[in-house]
Amino acid sequence: MVRFLAAMALLLLALPAHAQADETAGPPLTVEVLRTSAGSLNVNSALIMGAEKAVLVDPPFTIADAHRVAAMIFESGRELETIFVTHDHPDHFFSMEVLTQAFPGARVVAHPTVVEDIWRSLPFKVRRWSPVLGANGPRMPTAPRPLEGDTIMLEGHELRVLGPMQGDHVHATALYAPEINALFAGDLLFNQMHLWLGEHGREETIAWREAVDALAALDPDLIVAGHGAANLPNDRSSLAFTRAYLDFWLDATQTASDSEELRAMVQAEFPDAIDALGDFILGNSSRIAMGEIPRWEE
Repeated sequence: MVRFLAAMALLLLALPAHAQADETAGPPLTVEVLRTSAGSLNVNSALIMGAEKAVLVDPPFTIADAHRVAAMIFESGRELETIFVTHDHPDHFFSMEVLTQAFPGARVVAHPTVVEDIWRSLPFKVRRWSPVLGANGPRMPTAPRPLEGDTIMLEGHELRVLGPMQGDHVHATALYAPEINALFAGDLLFNQMHLWLGEHGREETIAWREAVDALAALDPDLIVAGHGAANLPNDRSSLAFTRAYLDFWLDATQTASDSEELRAMVQAEFPDAIDALGDFILGNSSRIAMGEIPRWEE
């Protein structure tokens, strides 16, 4: 944690609030976000666009939503140059085969630690999720290639990889576009959706809370959360929601007597928050937090 905070402090010192574009770069970047379906756990897939080329952040979970993302890319008129995967949860990369088939020239990359996580866990991810997804799941899920360095270039514009740091996964990363002050947070931030806390004890939850503060210090204007309810703006509301949820969770897990009480407390505090696959997120997170079932392994 000390190393993480030191690295983030150096990053923040190196980043002006509104970085100026390189004189050799193309026109300012623009962003389009596709909020995927409940079947893909309401993941946000973001397309960062230059004048002619684009970078996609987080392919979706299901085949159907991957086709929707492909349609967004085709309709943009841009050449998909890079696909960036923020972390190893399957709802952020599982159906990328649809996109690599539609855009064979695109490279698929992630932080080397994320790539290692995916290769390690891919066999049991396939066993766990293939029966759930059925025909709407990928035939050949695979892992990205390791990204060399911590920067993706898009028509002369820098996209900087932040992390890994603790989010809803121990090795979460984000992408930051300083010239447009935009943060593509992956599962470091949620918006009006229950946080996945099924891999967390108190220490991991506190570390996630500290990571949220580090991201907030960037003071981004545009924020794409990893998951969110429909029709919400891509703004700082996801920072506020994630921070409030983690603060409440840290208190509630100390006072609740069992998972049912914890679940009811969280629902009362965040009545508009959505779940996925029934009460998969809050239900499992509550039972794990109260020690009723083992921590989830991804």
